[in-house]
Parts: sequence; structure tokens; C-alpha cells
Amino acid sequence: MRRSARHAAVWHRRGIFTGPPCPLADDCRQLSKQWPPATGVLQRRCFNSNCTDVKVSEERLQEFLQAEVVYFANLQPKSLTMRQILDAKTPHKAAKLAFNELPIRYAQRILQIEGLQGWKTCPQLVEVHRLYSENFRDLRLVELNVNALEPFTSLIEKIKGRMRPVIPQLATGMRALQHSSEGSSEGLEESEITEWLDAFFLSRIGTEMLTSHYLAIARAEGQSKKQSRVGVVDYDCDPVAICEQAARHTRKLCKEHFLTSNDVDISVEQCVLANYDLESRIRFPYVPNYLFYIMVELLKNSARATVEAQDRTGNKRSIVITIGADPSQVAIRVLDQAGGIPFGVADRVWSYMYSTARNTKGASNFSMQGTPLAGYGVGLPLSRLYARYLGGSLDLQSLPGGGTAAYLYLKRLESEAREELPTSSSVSGISLI
Repeated sequence: MRRSARHAAVWHRRGIFTGPPCPLADDCRQLSKQWPPATGVLQRRCFNSNCTDVKVSEERLQEFLQAEVVYFANLQPKSLTMRQILDAKTPHKAAKLAFNELPIRYAQRILQIEGLQGWKTCPQLVEVHRLYSENFRDLRLVELNVNALEPFTSLIEKIKGRMRPVIPQLATGMRALQHSSEGSSEGLEESEITEWLDAFFLSRIGTEMLTSHYLAIARAEGQSKKQSRVGVVDYDCDPVAICEQAARHTRKLCKEHFLTSNDVDISVEQCVLANYDLESRIRFPYVPNYLFYIMVELLKNSARATVEAQDRTGNKRSIVITIGADPSQVAIRVLDQAGGIPFGVADRVWSYMYSTARNTKGASNFSMQGTPLAGYGVGLPLSRLYARYLGGSLDLQSLPGGGTAAYLYLKRLESEAREELPTSSSVSGISLI
């Protein structure tokens, strides 16, 4: 273990930061003698009631926090199943889950940025690093009292607000970093950027889920709520209804951005295997917001291409969404007749550096609009990450000159739907394990 990680482990045990009850009250008193009060002093209270307050200067606190980042980044986050997420259905259980997991995941992303060559020359990456560092600091300096969760709830709300600009900041920053290194032998390849951003955004989906899940449960206390909802998860998620909602939203976007009075023809149909599923509608436990985001992004791309194809040929074309399921998975296909994707660029649709939008009036703006996933041309790769996050997949099959079919597969069983988390090998230039 690195020297700073060893020190962080010692400081953690001695109660300088929140965590398990401090077993070394005498050590805490000794530390307070070694670091007497100074200007800008911060006090942290040890969990053990027998410990005295430890007073640490701001400069020394920063040293401790940096060591803690290394220590926590070397810990392994838990890959949660849908069952475990559903089990965290009370405020104190959801709070403990977030309190234990968030510092590890934020610390790993801090070191991921620091492992990227040239990151300090990019203002957007410096800003994202600052945001994640503030999150980590605040979480390490808050005390979790399950009998009085208001301070923790306020902090999580603050963190969620702080994280809103991360996607556009990272997308813009990585493009700037790539452009600045063009022509250099040490420049970033597009595939390296995709791998790096996949790892970062996949982790961000997990931290966003933990914070949203906790707040949904904490805010729901004492309020009437849908019986099938547990935090961000709906036991009876209805994919047909969500696809219909996404279709309505996409039609609205088309009218606004292409200034047309005609609706894009989007139909939704369900297939049911009578031998396996006798329900009139498919239901499964899932995060409805994630499915809506994915569907809007898929439909937005298909709708834009469809409008462009109709303008070229004058022939009306349709988009068909088909939903099917067996006992283990839900499958959704989005099929358009918009001319397909050329083979030469088919692989690049998953790149954060590439956009399928044509530079025609209205189309470019339309590609930058819509969902919390989209913007800055990163909607499709982010959609695939949202599908992968809980064990699913998203693939495209294109017939140039014909159309494109998107296939979305989602796990239906609580025990099989499990978080996919980034590994150390998936992040270029850094080892977290």
C-alpha cells in the first residue's frame, strides 16, 4: 500500500474523519496536542463519546484529505444488485448505503482525472476535479446520525446541484484536450477518450443513482406515494407506457425544432409470449427515468434522420417501437426507415467525439436538445451506458439505404440486474486497485 494510503488508514482509525467509532481515544487526544489550534482551524468530532475534539489546521486538513482520497480510491465499491437497491427502502438504510459508497466512487474519479496527462491545462477538467474534490471533502466531514438525517440530506441535495454541469463540462473538456494535442505523438486517440469517458460516466450514473435514491426515500417519508415505487425504482415499471411517453416527447421536439405541423409517425406495439407471460402488460423492476432517457435519445436520432429523409424524397416514413419479454429479459426494438448509417461511420456512433447530426438548418440544434442524457453530442454513448449500468445492453444494426434498428435489452430479474462498475483496467493511465 502506498505511504499516503497507510497514513490515511491510521488517520481514519484515529477518528480525524468520520467513519467507524474511534477505538483509540488516547491517540485522538495526543493528536490534538501535536496540532494545536491555529487560524482557520477546523474541528472534527470523533464518533467515540470519550474522545476529545481534534483541532486541525486547514493546511493539514488538506493533506489528510488528499491521503484519504488515495486510501478510499484503493477500496472496492460494491456492485449493487437491484434487490440490494430495493432493500435500502428506509431513509437510514439508504443513507448508510450512500455514506459508505459515495466517498469510494468520488475518490476513484478524482484520481482518474489526475491520471490524465494534461488535465491541468484544461479549465473544464480542473473544474470537474474541484467539484468531485468538494463532494469527497464534504462527505468525509459530515457525521451520519441515522436519528437526525437533516444535515446529511442537505448535503446530498447540495451535491446533486453541484453535479449538474459535469456532463457538458467533461464533454467540452475532452474535446478541447484532444484538439490541443492534435499532431502530438502523445495525443489522445478517439478510442482512448471513449474508454476514459465510459469509465467516468458509468461511475457517475452509479453515484447519481445513490444520491437520487436516498433523496427520493427521504422526501417520501410521511407523504403519499405510488405503492410500487421504492426510491428511484418502480417494481411495476411499464415499458410500453414509457415508450409511448417518449414518443410523445420526441414528436414535440420535432415540431419545435423543424418548425413542422406534421407529427413524426411513431407507433408502439407489444409482443407477449403466451407460454411464458400471461400479463396484459409487461412489468419489471427498473428505474423509469433511465428507460425514458434512453428511449428519447434513440427516438430523437431516428426522428431527426426520418425528417431529413422525408425532405429528400418526399415519402412519408415511420418509426416502430416493439416491446417484448420473456421471464428473464425485456427487449425493445426501435426500427426506422431513414436510410441507415454508412458502414464507414457505424462504429463511431458510440464515440463522444462524433455526432450523427447533419449540418442542416434545424438538425444541428435538434441533436443538442432534449434529455438530461443528451447535449454536446454524447447522447447515444451515454444511452448505452445507462443500459449497461444494470446489466443490460444497447446495440445498433444498420442497413445503409434502408434504415436502422436499435436493440435494447434489460434484465428483468432483481438478482440479475446488477451495477456495472468501471475497473482499474478500464481507465487508461491509472491503477486504482
